[in-house]
Amino acid sequence: MPQPVRKPDPARDAAQPVLTSGIPAWAWVLWMLPLGLWLALMAAMPNADLFRAINHTTSMAPDEIWVIFNFLGNGWSLFAIVSPVLVFAPRVMLSGICAGAIAGLMSRSLKMIFELPRPAGVLDPASFHIIGKPLTAMAMPSGHTLTAFAIATAFFFSIKPGRRGAFAWLFALAAAGGLARIAVGAHWPSDVMAGSAIGLFSGVAGAWVAARAPAQLVLAQSWLMRVLAAGALLCAYVLATSEIDFPGARAFQPVGIVVVAVTLILFGRQTLRARQP
Repeated sequence: MPQPVRKPDPARDAAQPVLTSGIPAWAWVLWMLPLGLWLALMAAMPNADLFRAINHTTSMAPDEIWVIFNFLGNGWSLFAIVSPVLVFAPRVMLSGICAGAIAGLMSRSLKMIFELPRPAGVLDPASFHIIGKPLTAMAMPSGHTLTAFAIATAFFFSIKPGRRGAFAWLFALAAAGGLARIAVGAHWPSDVMAGSAIGLFSGVAGAWVAARAPAQLVLAQSWLMRVLAAGALLCAYVLATSEIDFPGARAFQPVGIVVVAVTLILFGRQTLRARQP
């Protein structure tokens, strides 16, 4: 007896495991690239001199540029901006959440272990360009940088191999976020390189974990997706009630709030819809 033809359902198809997409072996050693670059730069120029050189060069650009890139590296604003992925590619969003959690745990642990001073805690603040309040402690690694690289990497390796090339720009955005941390005077180049390495590793790990999540967990009706939607709402609340890093960021915070609002409307319609057989 012929079987009934199943109608296409993008939400259901997105929920299917993506084990066949695979993560190439070389992805697990990507974190070595920024560390190798770090060693090469340190051999050519001391950390403090390199910081001053980069900070001075980037100060030629308008502060608003670095505020924007910094905004994209802050966890609250970043997850608000990418929240639509929850609706259109829930497994990809899950990979970002897993990557962010791994990176966050590693970042907090390393900051507590090293407790290294930031540039303003060592150098005369008047000797370099600072945007916002001078930060003096808990330098290594750069949290903004590792968050940006974790999300970019997780998203990249959650996409089917044949389509990944079109999303290589994600790494350029992450790198700009790391550069912004030097431009605003908040981190040493070594902090940014360490953050890049941790973010790359966390992103690959997050994509690996999300690829193995049961299909039911990434359906819009699952408890996990509803928790993530609640997390997006929390991001919008923080953006509405707090200042994200710099006063200049307030002009961009409403953008994240609007993005979350639209996402929650779409997700609400999706999650309340009856499951298709």
